[in-house]
Amino acid sequence: MSMLRTLIPFDIAGGMALTGKYFGKVFFSANRKKIRTQLKHFTQEYPEVKVNLAPRYRGRLTLLKDEQGEIKCVCCLACEKICPTEVITIEKGKKEGRKMPFPVRYDFEMERCIFCEFCVESCGFDSIILNHQFELATYNREDFSIGMEGAGQNMFIPSPVGRHSVAED
Repeated sequence: MSMLRTLIPFDIAGGMALTGKYFGKVFFSANRKKIRTQLKHFTQEYPEVKVNLAPRYRGRLTLLKDEQGEIKCVCCLACEKICPTEVITIEKGKKEGRKMPFPVRYDFEMERCIFCEFCVESCGFDSIILNHQFELATYNREDFSIGMEGAGQNMFIPSPVGRHSVAED
């Protein structure tokens, strides 16, 4: 009797009918009419719909400036020392009219970064953050080298590929 039950696909047909019923509801409701409260969509319609990221999302490293437009970094090198992958390179310099040291060069190699946020936590002057830029793919390896100056590698603005992928808070 059990052999006959496995040969007759009643259970398979019943399962396929149930799957087809729910597939039809989801397929014909997505992007066509209001989604009923019974159906829950787990995918986001990016880029048409704004992406909701977690508040503690760790994106690309960004160097911050103060109200006068000066870089907040005072070259304490805490971020460079604590980085486990050694992707941050800072060169100190002096600037006329500024008492604290000034970064002449602040480089960040994003391709090796593990986004651990140790650099942000170690900075006692709140001069760096991990922003909410989530689309970090590029076609050139050179685009992962980010510095203080340059057209495509500027640490103060989102990178060119992800210019439209910065989630708004």
